[in-house]
Amino acid sequence: MESVLVSAATGALKAVTVKLATLLGDEFKNMKDVRKEIKPLSDELNYMHAFLEKMSEEENPDKQDKRWMTDVREMSYDIEDSLDDFMICIDDDKSAKKKSLMKKCTKLLDKMKAHKRISKAIQEFKTQIKEVGDRNHRYRTGVTTTKDSHEMIDIRAQAIFKDASELVAIDEQKNELINLLIEDGSLSQHQVKVVAIVGLGGLGKTTLANQVYESLKDKFDCKAFVTVSRTPHMLEVLRTILLDISGQEYTGDMQHLIRKISDFLQDKRYLIVVDDLWDSESWEAIQNAFIKNSCASRIIITTRKIEVAQSCCTLRRGHIYKLRPLNPKNSRKLFLKRIFGLEEGCPSDLSEVCDDILKKCDGLPLAIIAIAGLLAGKAPTVDEWNKVQCSFGHALERHSDVNRMIQILSLSYFDLPPHLRSCLLYLSLFPEDYEIRKDRLILRWIAEGFVHEEHGFTQYEIGDRCFNELINRSLIQPVDSDYFDVICCRVHDTILEFILSKAVEENFVTLFGLANIRVDPDRKIRRLSLQDRNEVSDAIVGSREKIIYYHVRAVVVFPGCLDSLPSLQKLKHLRVLDLEGCKALQAHHLTHLGRLFALRYLNFRNTCIDELPEEIGELQYLQTLDIRGTYIKELSSSVGRLSRLVTLLCDPFVRLPDGFGKNMQALQQLMGSISVCDQSPSFAQELRQLRNLRILEISFDDEVSEDLMSSLCTLGMGCLNSLVIECDEKQMKWVMEPWSPTPHGLKILQISWIVVPRVPRWIRSLVNLQDLRLHVEQLGVADFGLLGSLNALSSLCLPVNKVADRWSSTQGTQRVKINGTHGFRNLRRFQVGSGDCAFGLLFEGGAMPNLQELFLSFNSDLTGSLTNAEFDFGIQHLPCLALVGYYFSNYHDPEHPAWVALEKAASSNPNHPKLHYN
Repeated sequence: MESVLVSAATGALKAVTVKLATLLGDEFKNMKDVRKEIKPLSDELNYMHAFLEKMSEEENPDKQDKRWMTDVREMSYDIEDSLDDFMICIDDDKSAKKKSLMKKCTKLLDKMKAHKRISKAIQEFKTQIKEVGDRNHRYRTGVTTTKDSHEMIDIRAQAIFKDASELVAIDEQKNELINLLIEDGSLSQHQVKVVAIVGLGGLGKTTLANQVYESLKDKFDCKAFVTVSRTPHMLEVLRTILLDISGQEYTGDMQHLIRKISDFLQDKRYLIVVDDLWDSESWEAIQNAFIKNSCASRIIITTRKIEVAQSCCTLRRGHIYKLRPLNPKNSRKLFLKRIFGLEEGCPSDLSEVCDDILKKCDGLPLAIIAIAGLLAGKAPTVDEWNKVQCSFGHALERHSDVNRMIQILSLSYFDLPPHLRSCLLYLSLFPEDYEIRKDRLILRWIAEGFVHEEHGFTQYEIGDRCFNELINRSLIQPVDSDYFDVICCRVHDTILEFILSKAVEENFVTLFGLANIRVDPDRKIRRLSLQDRNEVSDAIVGSREKIIYYHVRAVVVFPGCLDSLPSLQKLKHLRVLDLEGCKALQAHHLTHLGRLFALRYLNFRNTCIDELPEEIGELQYLQTLDIRGTYIKELSSSVGRLSRLVTLLCDPFVRLPDGFGKNMQALQQLMGSISVCDQSPSFAQELRQLRNLRILEISFDDEVSEDLMSSLCTLGMGCLNSLVIECDEKQMKWVMEPWSPTPHGLKILQISWIVVPRVPRWIRSLVNLQDLRLHVEQLGVADFGLLGSLNALSSLCLPVNKVADRWSSTQGTQRVKINGTHGFRNLRRFQVGSGDCAFGLLFEGGAMPNLQELFLSFNSDLTGSLTNAEFDFGIQHLPCLALVGYYFSNYHDPEHPAWVALEKAASSNPNHPKLHYN
């Protein structure tokens, strides 16, 4: 991602070179003394940027390199701040065109002074760069100490393999895996089958795979257990496989080695474990050696990445097994067994602090083992255990087990590309166990310059991709979803402590309100998080008076900490101001808001403010404004001056400023189910002018005008790709009749509040539609034929009152049968039915071939009475199904025929999907 402007690894070096390039433009052609210095300066910074990126890949750089990297990053931030000061004067000069003659003369004088300042600043930049380089060179001894990364990985894998063998409560998951591999107690499935175990580093994947391997290996003709690791030598991996399965050694090239392995396995029933797989390319190289014979062979994969697991299971018959953390009971057993040798050996006085420690470990075996190993060498007293509990994380004593835990977690961290490391470290700004909303996180990443639009994708779309990648790598955990989309996440406590230690070490964040984190008043603050755990020491509080806030780029204030917010007058270079949830927020806290020239992100969500300061119009670089959950009912004309605003998040009743269509041309997201009836009469015409609008949420309370329909169609023919509509029966005609022209660019369409009699025919023209939500009275074969023709459709949510083709007193309900002829080639997630619906859908062979998640809602009593109590919906015919969510009859009875039928169908499905009661 070359267009990223800021990162944890390289600071603001890229942003500085971009801003220096603007000084070479025609606007600054008279600054000849500055322009001739810029090219060599930019070249030097680009070299620094490239070298920093290279050094950031080192897991253990020496102390001098780490210090040099820190010096360069800090310097880059300072240079960018100086350039921003200059750009303020330039922008003010542009805005002076309509001002009085006196103000114009004043601005001209300021501009002349600014030119002198920037000329002087460029010379200072050169001096700074030279000093940093000379200092590094002056103390360089020429001796470096590095460890071979492959050796380190092997040591870690062996150590965790040994320690994790003592895990408790592994039998349940081991038996589940064995059942997946050997069905009905025998190897009845003759084709090769793959099971991919996926989960966070340290969760026990290797241990579980080894336990299964040891239990099953005698049932196979030959077997192998091989570890791949993050930076594998594929030739050595394949040689190990050959040696394990045949006892033969081979020193030839890879092509001949693969052929030798496949020839040996030709007529063998084999069991192969490929442990610690990091990328699909490694799998592609390995799997060519595994012949697809008909001897009931089995392959087990372990990986931290969901997409790698999916890749392993795509071309071969496979199943993804997501490893679960230990529950509280088993976590405690493992913890106490490691310390006292007994599962129930905890003294009563240590019980409370034991629970506190285990809460932070959060079921992660690696963390439990590490902390237990540390405590085993200490006196079993409340004071000693409290010291460990309070210092859990970056301040934790580096016992050998703790170091091993950190090394294991470092593997996942250093496997990330630089821009994703920045995104991950940014999560350290949030408190422990905090549920972080996806949109809040992505929009702040954008404001910080961590993500940037590329290849036709918007910044938000790139940010969404980064968010999903962190989930795929098991580094953040989804905790909430809206139909099929993850909307919130949290960070495992152990991961949070790890990234917090990294972030503090690199001066990426500064936190007030956390125990054991000392704030150095002489260190420049870049990102400030004000948290309150009622553990703020007097030393930390006292140091705040000495702190200089001039260089702060981001401030997030959590509820209860508003009194610690510095005056905005001190935060000149602020880019992110997040005050969400601060109920005590008042106007005086926002004094000097207009002076935050560089502000990109402003969040007032769930505060009690009822109007925005008039000076908000001065924030000419503001990209995101979030006022949801406030008492604001109208946006003043000053908001209409925010010409760079990309995302506006507000409540339905908020009235937009007059002229917003003309002045807010950069707007891409207008969200909050904007109520049309609360807007001005010119709303439809102004909406039409937002030609860059991509996401629109809107609600109708009255009849829809032709003008508004025309505006929606115009937007749909342009950039609009997501339309969420809330409407009632008054808009039935508009929903059912064809749009002219149809907004064919839509990728997401959600229509709520209204129940339409059938699927509108015009939907077939939405050829790019990927996500559809529509509440329908009755679904029949024709409706599914229409929806199935949408080849891009991947997510379909259909609340419905009846799923049936027809009903008669003699024949009952005629089921709607779905098979391969109905399309749905790319559908991944399908939600259908309702609690009042008699379910009449039947999946036949070939139906929805790529469906992974199915959510069924129906009235089981009504369904049973209409279908002679037959609850076979045919889910056994869905080959890629991984999850079945269900809701019926307002209760969950494990003896109910519907549940029994679902359970039987799930066990008959080759993918053995999980059942989840909603």
